[in-house]
Amino acid sequence: MIRATLTDGRYLLGLDAENVRRLRDGKPIAIDLSHMGGHDALIIMYGDTQSDILKQLEGATGGPLPPAMPFHDPGDKPQ
Repeated sequence: MIRATLTDGRYLLGLDAENVRRLRDGKPIAIDLSHMGGHDALIIMYGDTQSDILKQLEGATGGPLPPAMPFHDPGDKPQ
């Protein structure tokens, strides 16, 4: 995996084929963003469907999850 902090403050994570194999095997990738100047942690998961990912999350947390929040990309232009 390649990790970088861009000059505009965004984080870049580049996954290679081995990372993708691990994700497909049900092994999430945990990233501590403090090593990149951030304050949080990030977990990347994979599933064939969103339902598969929700099942993994519910199994990991032991219960149902709150409703998903929409992802806002700061590069998106208002419509």
